[in-house]
Amino acid sequence: MARNDSEYFARRAHQERERARLCDDSSARRVHQEMAERYTAKLTTRDPAVVLGDFA
Repeated sequence: MARNDSEYFARRAHQERERARLCDDSSARRVHQEMAERYTAKLTTRDPAVVLGDFA
């Protein structure tokens, strides 16, 4: 994985965690948390479709 890919996924994971923290709606918060987990997992997985599914 290219360095800029790693930086992107790390940045997106951080953004999603922050959005989850600020979210009042529990369903939306759960989605943000899940996306943060997926971006974090992508940092160690080479195939984006495996982790991100439709978001790849």
